[in-house]
Amino acid sequence: MSDVPRPSMRGISAPSPAGASYVHPDKARLAAFQRVYDNWRVVDDIYPDLAGRFERAGTGRFLELGGGRGPIAAILAEHGVATCVVDTDAQMLAEAHRPAVRADISTLPLADAAADGAAAVNCLYFVSDPRVALREARRVLRAGGLFVASAPARWNDPELEGIDPQWGMPSPFDAEDAPALVGEVFGEVEVESWEVVAYVLPDRSAIADYLHAVNVPDWESKTEDITPPLRITKLGAHVWARR
Repeated sequence: MSDVPRPSMRGISAPSPAGASYVHPDKARLAAFQRVYDNWRVVDDIYPDLAGRFERAGTGRFLELGGGRGPIAAILAEHGVATCVVDTDAQMLAEAHRPAVRADISTLPLADAAADGAAAVNCLYFVSDPRVALREARRVLRAGGLFVASAPARWNDPELEGIDPQWGMPSPFDAEDAPALVGEVFGEVEVESWEVVAYVLPDRSAIADYLHAVNVPDWESKTEDITPPLRITKLGAHVWARR
């Protein structure tokens, strides 16, 4: 990639979910995404900005819910914040920042008011009823604790309209619905929306990797119908709230 500074990414850099139930991606799909992420991403990553806001808020105890490898926790821990990553994916947790707990974010094995800050980034669309997970997040925060939930928009990756049959279909937690869902549990919310070109795929090999990564059916044959380069636009929102 070029050394030219990239715009700060307000959205997500990972692929959108395919369906509302979580399945750990197979090795080939993960490898495809890693190639796209490493070679064709044209924005800065999301996690330093999120970590910075928690740090500025004075967070001393932080929970990364549905956090996978715990990228926000890893950053905050370097600044002296006590952190814990919670996820159901044993393979992700094996590589996660420590400490890490394997648990469902809808039934957290944590005490009330256990943390000053909590994040649920790109995970609540895998929960059948996000309100349950949001109530758990609120329960484990102290009074005044900071919370953020992030999700792509229903119209994320607009360049895949007509290519991905899942495009435009609702999930349990889309950016369109996220403010109301978080507000129902937490009260007042602050919405930070994004729309940004995240990837520029220069050739059919890169396009094939991206379609594979986001689990587009028949990605190999559909690649042949797309003329490169292909720009991929991410749309979505962070929803911030206080306990």
